[in-house]
Amino acid sequence: MPKLAGSVRARRAQRIREQILRAGLKVFSSKGFERATMDDIALELEATKGLLYYHFKTKEEILSAILKQSPVIATLESGLRALDHLPFAQSVRAAVHGSMAILEAHRDFIRFLHIQALLSGKEAEVVYTEVIDRLRQAVAAGIEHYKTTGEVKRDADSAHWSSMMVSLVVSYFLQNQVFGESHKLGTDYLDYMIDTLVSAIGTGTAKAPGQEGSN
Repeated sequence: MPKLAGSVRARRAQRIREQILRAGLKVFSSKGFERATMDDIALELEATKGLLYYHFKTKEEILSAILKQSPVIATLESGLRALDHLPFAQSVRAAVHGSMAILEAHRDFIRFLHIQALLSGKEAEVVYTEVIDRLRQAVAAGIEHYKTTGEVKRDADSAHWSSMMVSLVVSYFLQNQVFGESHKLGTDYLDYMIDTLVSAIGTGTAKAPGQEGSN
């Protein structure tokens, strides 16, 4: 019985946390992260502040949890990991265009994060840690993988190049979201930047079938 009671409490606590995160995202979206308070979230949740503070001490903790559980980030990461079997140039192209499609599917959430991060130093720090840094790490891991296949130069700095790739994707997406049709960047620009990146760190050696993971 004690074990069953413990599992019931755990499920109840998880449901409450999910409700808090939904309320937090709604409040952040309507009031902005900087202006939102824990009182606002408790009011939206229709719960006592004591219950809220039992699960989260600050609104930064709530935002961090929202981002960690976001399907956007998990989908981006899993999409990147699924491309390791492709030749390097093809993998980069698929990663960039695939990421664009995911960002477009969740464009309201991504624009919210970007705009609010510009207005709040605290939120920018959370967004960087839970979103940008995680994506950079995933891309860097992919670059390291292609070093082992001989398709990427051994002296290529994975951290720097992953930052460049993530910045390319984010800036391209946001510019096309924010500015009018006449100022949008076409896919030819994106493909040019992809080709430039591949040429800069690629060796020009294509991976042979069945060569995955070999040195």
